[in-house]
Amino acid sequence: MLPLAVAGVPAGRTLMIHPPYVHDDYVAGDGAFTPDRLPFLPVAPLYAAELLERNGLAEPVLFDCQLHDLREAADLEGYDSYGIAVMGAQNIAPAASVHRYLTTVRGLPAERVRVGGQGIERLSRAEFEHIFPGSHKAERHALANLPGAMDIDLRSQLDRLPEPDMRTYLTHEMTLPFSQGCIFGCSFCGAQTRQRESFFNVRAHLENACELAERSGVDSLYLYCTSLDFFQQALPGGDLDLLVGRLETIIEVREQHPGLTIGLHALTRADSYNAAMRSDHVRDLVLRAGFDRFGFGADGAASVAVLRAMRKHADTLRSDLITAFQHMEENGLIPEILYVFGVPEDTQETLSETRALCGLLLETFPNSEYRGFPAKNEIPGNANWNRPGWKGSAAHRQLLDQPDHFLNLGFEALANETSHPDPETRMMVNRYAVDMSQYAHELGRVRSYLTIPVATPGAPIMDDATLGAFRDITAHYAPDVAGDLTPENLSEHRVALNSAIPKDY
Repeated sequence: MLPLAVAGVPAGRTLMIHPPYVHDDYVAGDGAFTPDRLPFLPVAPLYAAELLERNGLAEPVLFDCQLHDLREAADLEGYDSYGIAVMGAQNIAPAASVHRYLTTVRGLPAERVRVGGQGIERLSRAEFEHIFPGSHKAERHALANLPGAMDIDLRSQLDRLPEPDMRTYLTHEMTLPFSQGCIFGCSFCGAQTRQRESFFNVRAHLENACELAERSGVDSLYLYCTSLDFFQQALPGGDLDLLVGRLETIIEVREQHPGLTIGLHALTRADSYNAAMRSDHVRDLVLRAGFDRFGFGADGAASVAVLRAMRKHADTLRSDLITAFQHMEENGLIPEILYVFGVPEDTQETLSETRALCGLLLETFPNSEYRGFPAKNEIPGNANWNRPGWKGSAAHRQLLDQPDHFLNLGFEALANETSHPDPETRMMVNRYAVDMSQYAHELGRVRSYLTIPVATPGAPIMDDATLGAFRDITAHYAPDVAGDLTPENLSEHRVALNSAIPKDY
């Protein structure tokens, strides 16, 4: 008999469920199941599973709704507990669908369901109970504080996955657990901010990926390194040797697998990138490790006032970006422009300046790519979620009463009644966001894909002029639907459009 669970974590024979992609949520209705076109290895539930098993708390089995139909899961009633993983705010929507399916459709006791992950860990007890009635919140700290939590590898979990599933994951972008924590406290960020960076067992995770690729006959890997700011150790108070050591580890593993082509990318701040790249040695290690691109948080660079409102502590961001982009161009690296339109402090003037800056960066640096999105100012876990005026607002209550509206907090969703309740502001934000996306599509250098939000009748998201540009964008992905779009019927076509638009990780 396994020990009792602690702090809401699963116990006994446990089905660890990774919900479907938010725009392919077949569990929410009676739609036919189709495997996800761009699935990714669900590292978070596997990590939790390994910690639970290693510490004798549970006997976990992964069920990935990206690749398999939960409605056809064998012996679904035969588990002691069920874990539902929630990566981010938008993923609360499909997680709530899975919860309803387990407890309402299949009649499983809600108290046997545990829900965990970054997306829900900062919800209040009342908020959580409203969305997942009768179930338990699995507290992250209960797992993070277990012995060796940062040092484990996932090989025993990975070896149990069906071979076809593992090969599918390997042929798509993989996740390399690299680090967690960031010393900054940006108001929009729902991750672990104001914390020193701590590192995962990079060697073990990369070796596992390489060995599994070779076993599956896969000759190339592309990995996203989980880091809120990859070069943050180069900033004052950091220890650059910590980063150097891990870059050297990646190079060593690459050299042990000469038959594999390995590419990597990560996110960074411009100031930390510039600080790190003052060292030619660091630059050489980055290139030898196989990094080919870095995404830069450019939010607010067009306005110091907006930057300060976002608490980014980067008043020189505009010049820092230009310095970083120039360095990347000289060294054959691809800079990604990560920009959000429509924080509360934005005006038509700052939005226009933002649009001009993003266009200027694309025009000046022909190796750069655009990843821009409408802002989501309040998401569970960020500094704005508990602010007066949001808690108890109509938009906040609607999220709790209708969890499918959490889709509206996805970074790729157009400005909507949840993120921008004021109709004029919503339409203005989308005008600039769509215009910039259209321009990036014309250049063929875009990695952001705007999706249709859930909307109530009478809550428009764009005018005719904006729709014309949006129609041009969607014609790339859903030509049969794009021509029929009007401002009034966007909601009717939401499911078809969003399932056709490429997934942005």
